[in-house]
This record gives sequence, structure tokens and C-alpha cells, in this order.
Amino acid sequence: MKSIFDQRFKGLEKLDDIVALAEIGAQTENLRDFYDAFRDSEIPFLQETYGSDIGQLFRATVTSLHEIGISSPAIALGVSQHMASMFAFGIAKAILSSDTRSFQMMDALLGEVHRNRHLLANTTSHAGNQQIGASGSSIRKVADGYLVEGYSTYMSLALEADKVVFLSRSEDGELLAVISDLKGNPGLNIEKDLLFGNHLALADTRRLTFNRFVASADQVIGPDPNLNAFYLVQLICHNLCVAALYLGGGARLLKEAIKFSHATRLPDGRVLAQSEMQQANLGRLGIIYFNSAQLILAAGASLSDFQAAGSLDAGLAGSILSRISATKYAVAQNVERIATETRKIVGARAFMDNHPIGRINNEIVFGALGPATEKLIELKFGAALLGAEKE
Repeated sequence: MKSIFDQRFKGLEKLDDIVALAEIGAQTENLRDFYDAFRDSEIPFLQETYGSDIGQLFRATVTSLHEIGISSPAIALGVSQHMASMFAFGIAKAILSSDTRSFQMMDALLGEVHRNRHLLANTTSHAGNQQIGASGSSIRKVADGYLVEGYSTYMSLALEADKVVFLSRSEDGELLAVISDLKGNPGLNIEKDLLFGNHLALADTRRLTFNRFVASADQVIGPDPNLNAFYLVQLICHNLCVAALYLGGGARLLKEAIKFSHATRLPDGRVLAQSEMQQANLGRLGIIYFNSAQLILAAGASLSDFQAAGSLDAGLAGSILSRISATKYAVAQNVERIATETRKIVGARAFMDNHPIGRINNEIVFGALGPATEKLIELKFGAALLGAEKE
């Protein structure tokens, strides 16, 4: 089955090798060779390749994550922490004026990351606890910088990342972005336990806690009105990346069902693939996959609105985020449908001997869970619809 993301963009010359290493890593649960090759390629640093060309940066980013997701959505989810962050910084840098402090700090960060082949993780102060919308951390100005205490929401790529970008609101309500080294930092603690157990073990998702961590002024972006829009841009990039990588899992499920159909015989001796019912079953799933891919590509095209506006506008970013959240919502549901149907086609074999269908079923169930979760997306659209009716 030919993928709609088969085009090889500049910077993706080593993608096939990296996808093969992801496949080996998923089977052995050892990702050292994968990460070494990933860092050595230009894939983590596509912003350097494409500069201000947001459209090509988008296509190359989602293509790489879709293809890695074919091997393992969980592995792709881990590296999407870095890819989505670099994608968001690339958009911001293409639009912000070069004489602003935010631009200069982002430019310095991107240069350092590229020179040192570093990987970025990102997280926020949203706690992920029993109170919806609660903040798990506090950040306030002190004499020698900013004091951060508490804990973040979950963070993938936790042990592999070199730096973290942490977004939180200060006690004055100002949004701040804290940039810090992760390794060897006594003020930051990455919790030992995986948050999602074996389901997403290959994404290395853990909680980050702050032990009276003091960030110096040169580690903090903000206060800056542009950060409100940048936070939304981060969510936009995250949702596009997540949709693409989980759809990669859907492509793999289809490939495995096709493989099974050619290897299995009916009682009359015909190959299962010759059955019109099986052809219709897989045809339906193929249509779902290709429609989902078109949704992602169409949603990404809306990023050009930022360059047309010539500014990081929070209202525009919110509008684009609504559309892209709906895309992620639809793609996640479609991939779950592909997972359910291919599991039925293969039967109990899907859960024997680390079969790809069973493994990927476990990994893709998180596609609908956030951020934002399906119910929050439904709530936002439902409230808008009801508000329009009242008018």
C-alpha cells in the first residue's frame, strides 16, 4: 500500500534507515541505535533546513512522524515532543520581528540545539490531577530569577531529551516560557515511574517535578504578549504531529491486515484476499485512512494564515487551533476504527508473539486522550454551536 506521505522532502534522506531502526527498537525495546541515528540525521532540525517556509516545514515534519509511527506510534510520540517544539519555534521565528527579545532567545535556542544535536522536551503546568484545569506548579519572580515549584503534566522523551521548554503562568498571570537543561540539574527531577505503564513505554512518558528550581532571567522568555499566541501555536503543532503519527499506526494496521489476507486461505482453497467481502472490508478501511491523511494535509495548509497576517495573533491562533483540534479528533477516531476492524480480521493472532496489530492497538488508544481530549474538543464545538443558535 503506497502511503500518501511517501514523498521524501529535503532533510529526510535518512528517514528509511531511521524507520527500520524504530522497528527493531519496538521489537527489542532498546532504542539506543534509533536515537543515535535520529540525532545524527537532519530530521530533528528541519527548521534549519526550511527556515521561514512554514508549508514545507509542516509537510516534512508530519511525513517523518507518520513514517516512524508505522513502526511504532509510541516511539513517534516520544520524538514528537522535540519535533512539535521545533515546528512551533520555526513558525514563531518566521513571523516575529528579529529585534524582539523573544525572537532572539528562540533563535539562540534553535542554534544551540542544532549545533549540539540536542533534543527538546516540552511540558506545561496543567497538573493532570483530579481538578480539571488545575495548575500543578507555581512560578514567581525572586531576586536572582524565577522560582519554580511543584510539578508539570506528563512529558514524553523524558530520559532522552537534553532540554525542556516549560510554559506556566506567574503569580501575576503572565505567561512565561522557561528553558532549561534537563540532565544534571538538581532543581529538576524526572520521576522514575512511567505514567502510562507498558502501553506507552516506548514514548518514555514521565512527570517532571521542580525542587525549588530557580531559572535565571536569561532562561525565561516573557512576559511577552506574543507568548499567548505561541502557546496556542505549540498546541497546533502538537495536534498535527500527533494526528500524523497515529495515522502512521493506522497505515501499519492496514498493511498487516493486507498481509494476513494474502497469507490466509478460505475453506474452498482460495486466498482470503480474493473474497469480495474481504476486499470491501479493506476498501472501507483504506478510504478511512486516505480521508484522514487528506484532513491532516488540509488542516496544515491553514498555517499559511500566520504568514499572511504577518504577526503571532492569539485570536488567529485560536481559530486555527479549533480547526486542527477537530482534525486530530477525527483522525484519532478513524485510527481507532481501523484498529478495531483489523483486530477483528486477524483475530486472536493479533495478541500472540508481539504481533504488530496487538502492539499498535495498545499504543494508539492514547490518540484520543489529549491534549485536548475528545470531550474537551466536543465541548468547545458544542458551546460554539449553541451560542450561534442563541444569536
